[in-house]
Amino acid sequence: MRIAFIIGYNSIAIPTLREVLEEESVKHKFEFIVTTQADCLKHLEEIKKANAIFVYSREIPAEFEKVLQDKLVFSVHSEIPSKCPADALLKVREFWINGGRENFRGLINLILRCLGLSVEVPEVMRIPWHGIYHPTLGLFESVEDYLGVYSSSPLVGVLFYREHLLYKAVEYVEKLIKAIEAQGLGVIAVFARKYQDEQIEIPSVEESIKKFFFEKEKCLVEAIVNLTSFSLTKDIGLLKNLNVPIINPITSFYQSVEEWENSNSIDYLSQVYNVILPELDGLIEPIVYVFSELEEDGSRKYVAFDPHAEFIAKRVKKWVEIRKKRPEERRIAIVLINPPCHSVEANIGVGLGLDVPESVVRLLKKLKENGYTVENVPENGKELIKIFLERKAISEFRWTSVEEIVAKGGAIDFVDYETYSAWLNELPEEAKTKLLKDWGDPKDVLEKKVKKEFVGMVYEGKFVIPGLKFGNVVVLTQPKFGCAGSACDGSVCRILHEPTIAPPHQWLAVYRWLTRVFRADLLIHFGTHGYLEFRPGKGVGLSPACWPEISVDDVPHVYVYAVSNPMEGMIAKRRSYATIIDHLYPPMELAEIFEDLENLIAQYKNAENLGEVSRAEKIYEEIIEKAEKANIRFRKDRALEDIHHYLSAVRETQIESGLHIFGNLREEKLADYIATTMAFDTHECASIRRALAEALGFNYEELKQNPSKLNSLGITNSQTLSLLHRLAVNTIRRLLEMNVEEVEPDLVEKILNEEVLKLARIEKLF
Repeated sequence: MRIAFIIGYNSIAIPTLREVLEEESVKHKFEFIVTTQADCLKHLEEIKKANAIFVYSREIPAEFEKVLQDKLVFSVHSEIPSKCPADALLKVREFWINGGRENFRGLINLILRCLGLSVEVPEVMRIPWHGIYHPTLGLFESVEDYLGVYSSSPLVGVLFYREHLLYKAVEYVEKLIKAIEAQGLGVIAVFARKYQDEQIEIPSVEESIKKFFFEKEKCLVEAIVNLTSFSLTKDIGLLKNLNVPIINPITSFYQSVEEWENSNSIDYLSQVYNVILPELDGLIEPIVYVFSELEEDGSRKYVAFDPHAEFIAKRVKKWVEIRKKRPEERRIAIVLINPPCHSVEANIGVGLGLDVPESVVRLLKKLKENGYTVENVPENGKELIKIFLERKAISEFRWTSVEEIVAKGGAIDFVDYETYSAWLNELPEEAKTKLLKDWGDPKDVLEKKVKKEFVGMVYEGKFVIPGLKFGNVVVLTQPKFGCAGSACDGSVCRILHEPTIAPPHQWLAVYRWLTRVFRADLLIHFGTHGYLEFRPGKGVGLSPACWPEISVDDVPHVYVYAVSNPMEGMIAKRRSYATIIDHLYPPMELAEIFEDLENLIAQYKNAENLGEVSRAEKIYEEIIEKAEKANIRFRKDRALEDIHHYLSAVRETQIESGLHIFGNLREEKLADYIATTMAFDTHECASIRRALAEALGFNYEELKQNPSKLNSLGITNSQTLSLLHRLAVNTIRRLLEMNVEEVEPDLVEKILNEEVLKLARIEKLF
């Protein structure tokens, strides 16, 4: 008699299953084969001889289709059809999912009994679906019992897979617990099965979180480290109740530590399972921590990357500290973006669509209102920039010498060689060697013994830290990563486009000063986008030798980013461990120029349609004259077509209506914000322009595709699109002014009709 086991997912249960099979095969005298889903085809002939086949996989090779037809088949997943008594299948599934040695013994015996052997089949052994585990204290089924013997605090939650505990694959969990406790924190490490199965009463992960991370509805933990994969939860209410940062270390399913070290990123499937999906739930800091190796029997072994156990623990400690500190104790570093080599010093504090200086000043005022130690707050953004320029508190630039920066008070501190050397020597050898190769010995740099273009921001043998201090908040410009400042002769600029060159010594000096000397509790990069996240290193799954990881050190990082630029925001999130705080994009307005030319073209087409030849000719001459005066290029034989294409392109150009100020909505522009947000079709709903066009009987695609064509209103399609945008803004504004909680369709229709008539009168469409 022979039983075959086909096990998918490189399950860590394989070694335990083999051990139990060895014992039971001796006792009941049967043969067995255990193979993985990936290798089962190699054992096709052996499996053909089996009397029963157990399958734990959602797919197997097509060659097995015929083999399974005349066998007793027990399949855990419905994708592979079972051929066995229904009650037996249910129990086999229970044995497998509950897992562990005794349940595997029961599973084997049940299969044997189905094959006609007289064997006793035990009941399913109930093993807790979730609970608390501690390496030295053991297992606990309630948080009260655990806290009765465990007193360390403040507490950090750790969430990991029950299967890994069941099959003794928790070394990586234990290392992380130890690292967190070494930082002076307590740990509640919860094992869970993650996915609910109502058929056999497996609790959901939400139930596990509520049971072990809460006590009397109060959250017990200050942060959570999630060691599971895929989405954590869609229960937004639960996440809000937790109200703690959830750190998301990465597990790579398909790379060993060595393979990752020799690659530019973690494998792409692990990026999906452990980076992208958790991001959708709001999890942060995708720090690679666990790798996998395949054993000879096809099972997966999980291996921790030890340096990141300590790194994660240190970052968790900082998150906990900032929650625990009183506002007046918290220290914040704000880094402003100043793109290098844009030729002007006033290029400080840029950010896509954002008035960064004004936003920073308003943030400073808000912090002060909330009890933070903030002093000498500028009146507004203009004054902030004025102070920057008066004190020359900038990263050295072409028009400013470092001596001038120091003389005018733009330096908030200096870093000497001894301090810097200690920081330099902390770096992994790979990063340190590359830095020295690219930028020379820091001693030589500080003594100005290297080429003059390599000596940036050095004053009297020390690195300069430029910036402004406002009590417990410092505001500074991002250090240069490849610009020689006033010594620049253009030869260093190539570095701006070379992704492998390490940032210069002053870069490291500034960021380490922020985290080690100023002792920032929070690092904020303010505005889209800076260049921290683009510094050398792996794409996703950074190592200690990657420069974004080196730069942020162990300090929580917040990045204020435009919501309209999620692609690059994701780079900042993944490569600099940033928590993205989105801001609105400013409202957009359609450019409205050359209106008279477009009206003339419409008049020309009307005249042409009515057969008014002489009138059309006169209008045509006027169009040509005005187009030439406006320097619009056109072909003489296709003048009207070319001119109208040009006007359409200009009309469809959207221009920003001012800049957004972070956290401050311009009430008078609210309707424009909303219309801008709704201006384009999405996969979920039609744009407001399409909706209005179709409601008024226009073909929206026709309006877009033939902008110069005259329509039933006697105007061109592009003019009509412009009117639809104005109609959208006017209708939304009316609805906002009514301040109703729910908008009834009848009300919208009434307002829309009124606005259509109003617009038609203004534009003389009747």
